[in-house]
Amino acid sequence: MRNNDSRLFFKNDAVYVAVVFLSVVLFIALLALQVFSGATGFRYFIGIALVLLAFLMNIFEGKFGYYISFVMNFVQFMIYTYEYVMMRSESAPLLIVMTIVNMFVDLLVQYYVIKVAGKIQGIEDAKRNERGNKIRKELEDEMFSRTSLIVNHESMGSHQGLSEAIGRNLTGSIDPLTTLPGRDMITERADKYIREDIANMQANDNPDSVCRPFTVIYLALDHFDNITRTIGHKSMDLFIQNMAHRIREAADPTDMVARIDDADFVILFKRVLSKESETKYADKLAKEASRAFAAGLDSMNADIRYGFAHYPDDSRHAGELITKAEERMSRAASAVPGRPSETEDTAVLEGAEVFKDKSKDEIIAIFERAISDGSIHMVFQPCFTAERKLTGFEAFLRFDRKDMSIPPQVFLAAAEKAGYMRRIGSYSMENSLTALTSVNKIDPKLTMNINISNYQLREPDFIQSFSNIVSSANCNVNNIILDLQEESLITSLSDIRMTIEELATTGVKMALDNFGRGYSSFNAIPLLPVSVLKLDGNFTSSLATDATVRILTRSAISLMHDIDITVTATGVGQEDQFEILAGSGCDGFQGLFMGPAISAEELPDYISGNQ
Repeated sequence: MRNNDSRLFFKNDAVYVAVVFLSVVLFIALLALQVFSGATGFRYFIGIALVLLAFLMNIFEGKFGYYISFVMNFVQFMIYTYEYVMMRSESAPLLIVMTIVNMFVDLLVQYYVIKVAGKIQGIEDAKRNERGNKIRKELEDEMFSRTSLIVNHESMGSHQGLSEAIGRNLTGSIDPLTTLPGRDMITERADKYIREDIANMQANDNPDSVCRPFTVIYLALDHFDNITRTIGHKSMDLFIQNMAHRIREAADPTDMVARIDDADFVILFKRVLSKESETKYADKLAKEASRAFAAGLDSMNADIRYGFAHYPDDSRHAGELITKAEERMSRAASAVPGRPSETEDTAVLEGAEVFKDKSKDEIIAIFERAISDGSIHMVFQPCFTAERKLTGFEAFLRFDRKDMSIPPQVFLAAAEKAGYMRRIGSYSMENSLTALTSVNKIDPKLTMNINISNYQLREPDFIQSFSNIVSSANCNVNNIILDLQEESLITSLSDIRMTIEELATTGVKMALDNFGRGYSSFNAIPLLPVSVLKLDGNFTSSLATDATVRILTRSAISLMHDIDITVTATGVGQEDQFEILAGSGCDGFQGLFMGPAISAEELPDYISGNQ
């Protein structure tokens, strides 16, 4: 039974109800005894007892006790008035006066009780907040001390290329070398645009008609390392500052220009441009940036390249938009600049046609039909150790129609703009936990990874909703792993941190998903109560061909192990990728090479075959 902090006494509801019931019964019994008694002295004695009882009810039972005592006093007043008018009772006048005085005194007492209760509650709240702040500060101090394992900023003081090293610091909002916004700031700005756009679409019956797209340009100096080795760090710092000034001057005043790293810049704008105008604008910025390396008759061979990414077509996540723009900048000259590959483009475009120009009600109807007919369903991808031992599954939502499979980024974007994400999230959670219950009947140690969006974590009643689903599924909460999006580290940490910490107290484990897809800082990882880091499939796909990715992977795994975080690789599609990851100390593995995603009906046989 819950406690109520708004009362001074009897805070437990069961005790409070019992006390109120007994006091009302006693009051009625005394009043009846008084009415049927003929002795004047005895009637006065009972009257005094009723006054005391009403006073005690007012003190000990709070507002509700006051209301009950007031009603009882009013009944007394009516009875005494009747006795005086109709029966000419000698004791009635004094009893009427006693009752009126009692009602007035109770009113004053209740006023002061409310004030005292409010002050006590305020003191308790202040103490609780102080205690909570102290605990959070101790936790943050501990977490920040752990981040020294990852980045030791104090050691930068003796670094040969000091200003450039500071410029590479990914945690600051302002880049100190160029005074332009840093990576965090432009990512937050893009995320703000996305949140505002989604809220605007959810409030409109025709979401597509109010969608406000924006564009990201990733612009960078080619062969940065080679040029830096030739001219030195100090000279490169001056060139970077010159580039920053020229790009900012050439950019439209309404656009945001940020320095990401080295001589890499990002331009964010909401203006609607045609493909041709967009390319001309990027050419103008690149040409202006290249002038930083030319003076008079002398010039350096500096090649400035760029790539585009567009919201919402390419992604609904700020960090991923920047990453995609960078990837397209790095493509071979034969690729179409700033556009998806043909296969990717076709799948996305065909999927988007399902929801194109549909009203909110029409989009919701599509999802409702898909859920009822099974077009939307869950699949479960197995997770293994390096020794090929099955450890659990990750639940994925799929939307398969007769003629096509709609990519997740497409149908999730449609659900979000139609305000249907809560229903989608509940459907995924309910089916995943039901599957976990069935899985644990076969093997009680197997886990279930469930993807959770920042949208769900921002819901004020998410904890209660999650608890209700867990209780309904009757599953083992210790076998649940919630996969948090990488964007949580930069764009939503302040909004969702308390929810995540509260979830952690329930026994649920948490994993940071899609690491390497966007732009997250290693320093922010220890600030979340995550126990698993999941390398993104796009990140692991380059292991066999890219030495830089292999070095970064080994380093990341080592650093995570130093702070007691295990690492799982997703998208492992080939044996050579598995061998490299296993040799680097990776703890868990998912992907086609390990095993394809299966339906809920196939889970029992699959588990039996891997025991």
